[in-house]
Amino acid sequence: MLLLSDIDQLELAFSPSTQLLLKLVLGLIIFGVALDLRGQDFLRLLQQPRPIVLGLLGQLFFLPALSFVFLCATWALNIAPLPSIALGMLLVAACPGGNMSNFFTHLAKGDTALSVSLSACTTLLAAVSTPLNFMFWGSRLPFAQEQMKTLSLDFLPLFVDVSLMMGFPLLLGLIIANYRPNLARRMSTVFRWISIVFFGLLVVLAFISNIQIFLGYIGAVIFLVILQNALALGLGLGLAKGFSLPWTQQKTLCIELGIQNSGLGLVLCFQYFSGMGGMALIAACWGIWHIISGLGLAFYWSKNE
Repeated sequence: MLLLSDIDQLELAFSPSTQLLLKLVLGLIIFGVALDLRGQDFLRLLQQPRPIVLGLLGQLFFLPALSFVFLCATWALNIAPLPSIALGMLLVAACPGGNMSNFFTHLAKGDTALSVSLSACTTLLAAVSTPLNFMFWGSRLPFAQEQMKTLSLDFLPLFVDVSLMMGFPLLLGLIIANYRPNLARRMSTVFRWISIVFFGLLVVLAFISNIQIFLGYIGAVIFLVILQNALALGLGLGLAKGFSLPWTQQKTLCIELGIQNSGLGLVLCFQYFSGMGGMALIAACWGIWHIISGLGLAFYWSKNE
């Protein structure tokens, strides 16, 4: 019999080789995104900075802050989730935008160039923003103080790991895109589909390998994952609508904030938080759910425009 109190003792079946494969797939996804970027994209953003500034503020500040406020509200109402589950939600919120958002934005007839640029910018900044946001908000969560003390996180190694995982493939892709644009154009579509297919296969294999754990604990986390994802989607749409951005950019910011790089969160869970199963479960469920919500929303917009 599975008990909710045992959630931090659970171990997802992710071998070191599978974790390495996940890192490689993340690198492929980021590399594929960078292949679509050109110097004129950044010039365009400088000429029209409002959507990129709103997207960055939403992703790097408002989403982690909103998740923190939501968790504090549950604590005040005496319905707070387990500390590890709450920290998992903060970790996902601190991750950069998920790179599948570019595909979903294109399907939704949004501003794909803006989506790619936002994904690239948040990924490039993730080496600093992800550890800082998690450590800042996590250390202030009233009911997770003890757990944060036991983690004893050191910013520097976390910064280096995220930099290598995210920054290197992004910079490599940018170099090829701007110095070998014809090669980048040919590689782009191939890498985009290969990375999405491989990531999808990893998600499916992870689910199958851990099906008993998912079935046993899904009820404890799925509502929180759906609610946090809905808050993220609503935040993106609300920011864009509140500042009167065009409808294509409203859809883009909605999808960009609602699709998080939960794969990075999962990698960090195994590397730094191996004793907190609730965190890994949140990241894994996010990886499944945001594909469902993002694809559903994009498909709806594609058929109703």
